[in-house]
Amino acid sequence: MYALKTLSVLAIAATTVFAAPTPAENGALEARQWRGGNRYWNRPDSNAEVTTYAYGGDSPAETPAPAAPQTWGAPSSAPATPAPSAPATPGGGGDWLDIANKWRVAGGKPAFTESSTLVANAQKTADDSVGGLQHQLNPGTMAQVLAPGDASDFETVYLGGWLCELPNSPGLDGICASASNGWNHEGQTGHAEILTGDYKSIGCAFSSGTGVWSCDLA
Repeated sequence: MYALKTLSVLAIAATTVFAAPTPAENGALEARQWRGGNRYWNRPDSNAEVTTYAYGGDSPAETPAPAAPQTWGAPSSAPATPAPSAPATPGGGGDWLDIANKWRVAGGKPAFTESSTLVANAQKTADDSVGGLQHQLNPGTMAQVLAPGDASDFETVYLGGWLCELPNSPGLDGICASASNGWNHEGQTGHAEILTGDYKSIGCAFSSGTGVWSCDLA
C-alpha cells in the first residue's frame, strides 16, 4: 500500500499566473491517487492579472517514487554525461544536475546551468514545506516544481512524475510506459512544460525533514 502524496508546480509567465490552491483544494488533491494532484502557479510581472491555466508564451513549466528507487539509462539521443568524481549531495549539484541535463539534452534543449541562488531558494522551499507542498516566490525564482520523495529518487520524480506528463516529448522514446508507473498525472502537463521550456538556470534541493524535492528555475 502506498502513502498518499501530492505534487505542486509554480511558474512565472509574462502575463499569466496559476492561483495558489486553497485549503479546500488541498483536501481534494489529497483525495487523489498517491502520485496525483498536480498544481501549477505562475508569477506575472507587476502589470499582469491573475488568471488560470495558461502560459503567456513559450514559457516552460511533480511526484514521488515507487517503493524502490529506479534509475533509467540515458536515452539513445543523449550524449554521454561524465560521472561525478564523488557521490553527489542533493541540493549541491552533481547527481540531480546530471539527471536534469541528461533528459534536457535528450529533448533537444541546451543544458541547464546550476544557480546557487536557485539551489538556496529550492532548499528553503523544501525545508519550509511542513505539512504539505508550499510554494515560495523567493527573489530570483521564475518557476518552481515540488514533489514528495526520497533523497535517492530524484530521477524517478523528474522523469516519471514530471517529464512523463508529456510522454511523447522528444528524447523520452517510449520510456514513460514504465517510468510513469505509479503516477497519476490526471491530464496535467504543467511540470513537463516548465522543465522542457526555455528556462536557462536551475537549482534543486531535497529536505530530509519534510521529504520534499524542489526545483527552482529562471
